[in-house]
Amino acid sequence: MVWTDGTALAIPPCWKLADTVIQPQSRETSAVETSGDSDRIVAWVSDWLAEGGSVLLMVDYDGTLTPIVSEPSKAWLADGVKRNLRVLARSPRCQVAVISGRDLEDLRARATVGDVVYAGCHGLEIVGPGFTFCHPDAEAQRPVLLAVSRLLSDRASDIEGMWVERKRLGVAVHYRHVRPESLPAVEALLAQVIQQEGARLKIFHGTKVIEVLPQVSWHKGACALWVRDWARRTLPAPLLTLYLGDDWTDEQAFEALAGVAITVRVGAEPTTSRAAYRLTSVAAVHRLLAAMAATVPG
Repeated sequence: MVWTDGTALAIPPCWKLADTVIQPQSRETSAVETSGDSDRIVAWVSDWLAEGGSVLLMVDYDGTLTPIVSEPSKAWLADGVKRNLRVLARSPRCQVAVISGRDLEDLRARATVGDVVYAGCHGLEIVGPGFTFCHPDAEAQRPVLLAVSRLLSDRASDIEGMWVERKRLGVAVHYRHVRPESLPAVEALLAQVIQQEGARLKIFHGTKVIEVLPQVSWHKGACALWVRDWARRTLPAPLLTLYLGDDWTDEQAFEALAGVAITVRVGAEPTTSRAAYRLTSVAAVHRLLAAMAATVPG
């Protein structure tokens, strides 16, 4: 198979080539990972690099690079994972991006890998080698977010187990340690504060957390496309893109990247997903990263 730029490349057998864009043929599948999924992805990456292409690896943090833990503050990258990400990031034909719902500075403090792209608050803020990006409409709503976070923090002690996390461009209301019978009180308080201070804000449920974000047309999918466009300008062509994530916010990226990336859902449950492939656990992600690190050129 020859691309329009004249480079001969190996194409994964379950994919087709249309208008020089690799497109997964299966979407919205609930198939559970087979034992060979990780091996196949590594083989495709290895072949791609051997033929002169470049790779962009985009990964979520919590639930993908690190296990979900009872206290978000305890979710740190294992040393081995950090080493493998550094190997990938240092390769002249590989770029790593970590896209997370965490605050940007929190994410950077945890994923201290080096020259990677960090995207915090679901991609509203992005920092990478030689550039920074902040969604202007989100930045304009910071005063409202600050007022909401203050009100929620002042009232958090009224509900046992509730914890409010202030972010630069968002607020997270954690209820993992809230008794089930108190959950309606959490939602009622949040609704009251939003109505009082931030009617334009949007809220959504994550894993034992309610996120409050600016009302802007932006999400992980838009962020992933933005990062991919940047990588296409900075890495040798052609570019192979991978995206790994574990929750519904990553589904926005899976959908946005349909037809232009290898998309991988992380998790054991047979959840219907727009991703083309599945890894059953964070441990499987770690094995994939180790195998990829062993294949990239230095």
